[in-house]
This record gives sequence, C-alpha cells and structure tokens, in this order.
Amino acid sequence: MPYIKTIPPAEATGKLKEIYQSGAGPSAAKGKVSMIRQVQSLNPEVLAAWRALDVEIMRGESRITRRQREMIATVVSATNHCSY
Repeated sequence: MPYIKTIPPAEATGKLKEIYQSGAGPSAAKGKVSMIRQVQSLNPEVLAAWRALDVEIMRGESRITRRQREMIATVVSATNHCSY
C-alpha cells in the first residue's frame, strides 16, 4: 500500500495552517482536515489553488444550483466507492 507523507493539522504552520483553517463545514469546525487535502500539504501553494478551484466549482456562478452540484458530487463519490 502506498504511503504519502503529509503534515497533519496539529503540526501545520504558516501558510499551510492558514489554508487548513480556512476550510468550511462541520469537520473544519472541529479542527479536522480531509485526507485529500492533507495529501497536498507538502505544497501549500498547490493546495491553495486546488481549494480555490473547488470553491469556484461548488459555489461559483453556474446554471445549476449548489444543491444540484452537491448531489452530483455525492453520486460520483458513491459510484467511486469514496467514503467522503
């Protein structure tokens, strides 16, 4: 099984800590950061760009509603057997 070095939230400093803390949702409120975000922790600039893309896709201007986007993401995750 592959192993990817990450920086957990408790050890994050500087820009990475800021990015981790800028998350939204119930997990972020509890100080948790999803593993998909932590995988990019060694390169905070890339993580920041990925987060900006995610925000634009899910919350930016669109002909479909936020609810519809979340439903699409849920179906894709379920199809891919993704746990989050």
